[in-house]
Amino acid sequence: MSVRIGAMLSEAVKNFFTKPATVQYPFEKLEIPKTLRGKPVMNPQLCAGCRMCERDCPSEAIAIHQISEAKDEQGKVKKSFLMIFYLDRCTHCALCETVCPRSAIAMDNSFEDAALNREALKIVYK
Repeated sequence: MSVRIGAMLSEAVKNFFTKPATVQYPFEKLEIPKTLRGKPVMNPQLCAGCRMCERDCPSEAIAIHQISEAKDEQGKVKKSFLMIFYLDRCTHCALCETVCPRSAIAMDNSFEDAALNREALKIVYK
């Protein structure tokens, strides 16, 4: 197998003077697209506890638990819920945002979800 030194040398010199194609990520940030689906964020005041998001989540990354049930002065039943997002399971498909009838769940544009333990990737809403 013969290697042509001239061909390699010309390619090396050409690449030495060109700008790199990559970005030095932690030091240089890229512009985030507006349509990026980041982690799910919940507005607890809008949530009715219908559990449609929990039912439709393909990765079972949402858990909803009823904490209490009480009646107010008008006789209406007020329920409070505990909602947990498991970001280590989430595939960022945005089905939870799509099926929510009250728009209580929205996807933000954060994508840096690295953590040293699984407990840090759990978001709890009351």
